[in-house]
Parts: sequence; C-alpha cells; structure tokens
Amino acid sequence: MSESIRWGVMGTAGIAAGCTIPGMQKAKDCELYAIAGRSLKKAEEFKERFGFEKAYEGYDALLADPEVRAVYVPLPNDIHCEWVIKALNAGKHVLCEKPVAMNETELRRMFAAARKNNVILMEAYAYLHSPYVQALKDIIAGGEIGDVDYIDTAFLTQDYSSDFRLHKELGGGGIYDVGCYCTTMILSLMDSPIEYIKADAELDDTGVDHMASVLLGFKNGARATFNVGMALGIDTSDRYDRLFIHGSKGYIRSDVEYNQEGELEFDVTVKSESGERKTTARRLSAGSNYTLEIEQMNRCIRGEEKPHITEEFSLKNMRLLDRLLDKVGYADARSEYILDNGVAIPAVGFGSYLATEGKGKSVIKAALDAGYRYIDTASFYFNEDEIGEVVAESGIPRDEIFLCSKVWPDAFGSEKTAESFENSCRKLKTDYLDMLLLHWPKLVHDDEDRMGPAIEAWKVLEALYESGKVRAIGVSNFLPHHLRALLKETKIRPMVDQLELHVGYMQEYALSYLRKEGILPQAWSPLGRARVMNDEYVTKMAEKYGRSSAQILIRYLLQRGIPVIPKASDPGRMKENLDIFGFSLTEDEMSFLSCLPERGWSGEHPDMQDRG
Repeated sequence: MSESIRWGVMGTAGIAAGCTIPGMQKAKDCELYAIAGRSLKKAEEFKERFGFEKAYEGYDALLADPEVRAVYVPLPNDIHCEWVIKALNAGKHVLCEKPVAMNETELRRMFAAARKNNVILMEAYAYLHSPYVQALKDIIAGGEIGDVDYIDTAFLTQDYSSDFRLHKELGGGGIYDVGCYCTTMILSLMDSPIEYIKADAELDDTGVDHMASVLLGFKNGARATFNVGMALGIDTSDRYDRLFIHGSKGYIRSDVEYNQEGELEFDVTVKSESGERKTTARRLSAGSNYTLEIEQMNRCIRGEEKPHITEEFSLKNMRLLDRLLDKVGYADARSEYILDNGVAIPAVGFGSYLATEGKGKSVIKAALDAGYRYIDTASFYFNEDEIGEVVAESGIPRDEIFLCSKVWPDAFGSEKTAESFENSCRKLKTDYLDMLLLHWPKLVHDDEDRMGPAIEAWKVLEALYESGKVRAIGVSNFLPHHLRALLKETKIRPMVDQLELHVGYMQEYALSYLRKEGILPQAWSPLGRARVMNDEYVTKMAEKYGRSSAQILIRYLLQRGIPVIPKASDPGRMKENLDIFGFSLTEDEMSFLSCLPERGWSGEHPDMQDRG
C-alpha cells in the first residue's frame, strides 16, 4: 500500500471548492487534513463540507502544523509568491494554482526556495495531466500528421462585473487568467524556441485586457496564434474553447474544453500523397484532471516520479506571459523588464555619470542604501573603481546587483574591446557583467567607415555573451540607421538601446524602430534638464498627484514601457525616483506630455560630434 500524504489547503477560493478539493477527495493516497481561511468561520464551513480533520484561522497556523506535508495554494495571484515561499520555508511541498507567479523574477525566487528546502513546487495546470493532452502529444510524436507548422487555439469566457481579474496589479486580465492555458498548450506541443511575438489587446478603463490576439513565430519556421478574453457575456457561464494543429501530413481539430473530463472526442485528418483527406474521430475517457494532478504530486513527494510541470516549463511559460503583457500595455506596472533571454532589468536604475566627482564613494553607497540594485556606469565615467569598492563593501550578494558598463568608441576592435571589458570587470571587482553596451556608434563623426569598428566591437560582445561573461549585450545612442548596418553583420541582436529620452525629446522614430525590432529602449537623462523639470505643465501635474516633477517624468516613461536610469546625489531624491508605482497618469496627460515641443535636449547627436 502506498504512503498516504496529508494535505493542507491554504484558502477557500472558488477554484479550490469547485475543482481541486473534489479532485483531492477522489485521489488515491490523499488525506484531506487541514483547511485554513482568513476567517475561522469560513474554514470551519469547508471542514464540515469536505471532511477536513482540522480548520485554522490564518495561513501561518496551517504551516506551523507538523502533520501537514503538502499544501495546495489557491490564493489571489498577487500574494502567491509571499505564501508559497513561506510554505516552502516551512518544509511543505507546494502545489500552487496557475499562474504560480506575477513575473519571472518571483518565479525564480520561489523555485530557489524549493531547492533550498529540498521540497517540491509544482504549478497547478491540471489540464496538462489529462490523457487528452497526452493523446495529442502521441499523435505528433508518432508522425501521424507530420511536422507541426501551425497551432491555433482559443479560450474565451464570461465577463466579470467585480473581480480581481479587473485589476492588472492583482494578476487580472485575459492573457494572464485564461491565456496561460493557451500558452502552455502551445509550448507543450511546439518543440522550438520562440523567435518573435506580435500581440494586441482591448483594454478596459482599468487597463486590463478583456480580449487579446497573439501571433508567435518559432525558430523552426512554425507559427501559433491564440485568442483569449473575458468578453462572451456579462456574469454568465459561457465559454468558447478550440484547438487546431496543422502538420505537413494532416491536422487535428478539437472543441474539447480546457480541463474537460468524461468522454472526449476530437478529429484527426490525414492527407495522402495524392491529396486525399481521411478524417477519423478519436475518443477517449478522461477522469478528473484535478485528481490526476494530486496523484502525480503524491508520487513526486514519495520520490517515485519527477513533477509533470517542471521548473523549466513554468519558467518558459512565465517568460512568454511577461513578454505578452508588455506587448499589450502592462509594462507600466512592472518593476523590471524581462529580456528575451530571461534576464531581468530593473525598471529604475541609478545613473552614475559624474556621481563620484567631489563626493567619492558616498553617493554610490547612498544609492544602494536607498534601494537601488541597478548601477549604470561606463569606462568613460572613470568611476568603476569606486563602484566596485562600494559593492564589495555593501555585503549585498553580487547576484542581487545589476551592473552595466559601456565600451567607449576608442576601444572598438577585437583586442581593445576585450581589454575594455576585462578592465571594467577588474575595477568593478566582478568576474561578469550583467550588461555591456557599446557607448556611441563611432569615434569620429565624419568617419567614412562609420560602422566598421562598431561591428568589430559587437562581435566581441557576442563572444562574451556566448561565454557567459556578460548576461545581456546592447548599445547606447545607436539610431535606426546605425542599427540597420549592425544587424546586417551580426548574429545576436542588441537587446537594449540606451538613448536620451525624456518629455520634450522622445525620438519617436527611433522608439518605433526599436519596438519593431524587439530591442528594449532605455532612457538616459530621463528628467531632461531644468527646462523640463520646471515646466509649468509638469509642475501642475506634480501638484495634482502630490508628487515631484521628477516622479511625473519618470512615470511617463515607465507608462510607455521604457526603463530609466536617473541621476541624483541627494538620498531623498534617490528614494523619490524609486517611488513611482503608486499612481498613473491619465491617457490625456500622457498624450499632452508626448506632444510638448522640444525642450531639455542635451545637444548631443551620434552623427554630429567626435568622441575622441
């Protein structure tokens, strides 16, 4: 007889009552031991209704019970990370409702806690445990429909009059709430890395996506599309699911709903060499996916199997969700931006140009004390030594600080660029950089070979990236005509372009080009200069929101999906520049600031000045 696992449930959510707990009741070797709610009354109701042995008021009390071996977490999405990590640190195995985290950084923290405590964390995509999904995989693996070149799926459900799904800061919206089913289905069936993403969405007054359409391109040439949303009705139970998988020899059509159980049927069409099509109906019987999920988790806890939903898979899916949400307008809610390779860049970094002049290391130390974990420097700033000393003396783990430096144009070239990187690492007292940029596109403004040296230097950055010595590579002050020349000669695309961007100087053509090419724009001099900071319209907005002009200017850029690296020497101003997530500018205010005439430009242009 297999060992029985005592389960605790942290929360009395509808998904727990209607789906997972009934699945647990039918699961082998699953003991409904404890239920916890924010109120004891609600927990007691669940205890009586489902047959739990114990009821607790508060989740900490459940985690303190040594008899609880595994917990199921159906809490609101925005507090998953907090409570999952608490459960893991309490030594409990955790099954957490999908999506398990609000972003990739949270997810990495959660899996790190699972490894540290030698316990299992699995994301609760119950439908992926269904024999229906396995049947689809078997058909593809067996070559029955040939090589998959296109997948289309949809999951649309009812609207909600009042729900967490109406608040993006709580993990709401069509992409996050139901689109995660479509992304996981596609990633389960498509065996190729994603090359590009196109997405659009209908946003309601709160900024939440009610409906969204997505196109994914894969490196093997295949494509996938999906439509998701919450717009089929008003507080109804209506929903619409579909799946179409096209291959070189045939295709699969299915109207089976995500998480459906019972007798399931879908069609498989195979094409002969003459073009004749033969369609057969495939039928199978599927029990509760929630029961299958719990039973698989129990086997994992006993050491008999590995989790069906792996850490690698959850990370791949979370990364895709992050990118999709940024594409459709959620970037303003992010404290960091995720590059296509998974590297996270804090939304607000500390610009260190001239920061140490006259004050030495004290300004850098104050920035770390204020909470900055992204320090932006360059060989040209001549302060890498001081920054390296402060970081070493801070006691903050190196992997918690994002260090970016830049190569000056006089160091472009195979040997000189490599030497510049080594010098930066030596001065910063690190053996790797989080990001390395080419500082300006050229040394001499009228150089006939305008991009040759930059291309040579870029190839060095590519080699450093591929060797793991640099986590992300990019450029600074490169305009579209510079980037077009670079992209023709290189194999790795720049991940970031750091430009002078601020109200009154937004370089809209360059921004549009970067978005199209999938290059993240980043703003240096995000506050402009005195003419921008003291602009009467900016100061009026600051008064309206009870904020500073600097906070208004930074918020504007973040709402446009542009991370920033402001400078400040006063500790109070440093903290102020980080405190920009508690308010939002209206659409009209964003429009007004975007249309202000030129003001605050530094006067520096990549093609009009020598850098010697």
